[in-house]
Amino acid sequence: MHRFYAERMDEDHAALPPEEASHALRVLRMGPGDACQALLEEKLFSAHILETEPRVILALEQELPSPEPGVLVTLYQGIPKGDKMDYIVQKCTEAGVRRIVPVAFSRCVARWDARDAEKKRARLQRIAMEAAKQSGRAVTPEVLSPISPSQLETELALYDAALIPWEEERGHGLRANWQGQKNVAVVIGPEGGLDEKEIARMREAGGVSITLGPRIFRTETAGLAAILSLLTLSGDLE
Repeated sequence: MHRFYAERMDEDHAALPPEEASHALRVLRMGPGDACQALLEEKLFSAHILETEPRVILALEQELPSPEPGVLVTLYQGIPKGDKMDYIVQKCTEAGVRRIVPVAFSRCVARWDARDAEKKRARLQRIAMEAAKQSGRAVTPEVLSPISPSQLETELALYDAALIPWEEERGHGLRANWQGQKNVAVVIGPEGGLDEKEIARMREAGGVSITLGPRIFRTETAGLAAILSLLTLSGDLE
């Protein structure tokens, strides 16, 4: 079933924005009467195309069960090298992440130049949008501009739980350190890992370092593993 981001017109109708309308008409060759799904105001609706001129108008049928997880996860991701951030945004969006915030940790090799930071962020936001559509989500995760470790430490207090997977941690796993909290931060270091001083400061700010088991994940898979583990414990993947 094709899914489209839509803009509400009234209780029973929505319109497709130009890019979505072009995709529906020119690429998918859809027309009046064709069934689809509408992503609208963080909800998912069954719908069908009512008319295509001058705009593509959808007739909304019924709200579908929300595909969104009950746990709201924000991923604070140490900026990785190359195009790894593309993979992280795509796969964590599919898994159910709510927000993604790049962090310029001390061991990050890659840095976002201020001149093109917004261009990179916008590109990642488009990747998140396409991944959200593909995976049937009702919400597109927000991708923010990079922040500093000190900014991250300040933000950790905003969460019910702040979990820091760290390869040096032993004996403190996810199951023992997540007690059903809804608003959760997950912090992942870059390729070089997190500095012990950064770990200490995040602990002081309320973060808890945990292990993801005896094997070491790469930076581009650690966040995905943590999110899927958390949602498995919450019962979301059943």
